[in-house]
Amino acid sequence: MGNPATVKRKATEKRRKKYEQRLGPGVYLPKDERLKVNAEMEKFAAAEKERQVKVKAEREAKRKAKKSAPKAAPAAAPAEQPKA
Repeated sequence: MGNPATVKRKATEKRRKKYEQRLGPGVYLPKDERLKVNAEMEKFAAAEKERQVKVKAEREAKRKAKKSAPKAAPAAAPAEQPKA
């Protein structure tokens, strides 16, 4: 049968997880704590966006450097030796 308190706790936790998944992290927290969590999430998102921009710029620089670099001559095929 199970402990009714545990069953209720699990149901509450499931509901909270679904709610947070839909509305974002910290939605069940008190207002002052929720504001702190949201501020941290915004900082994290801004840092991640900066990192993505930096990575994209590096890729473009590599791509341009690769295009502008002179192409090396293809390796010469070894001379065929006649079968004796």
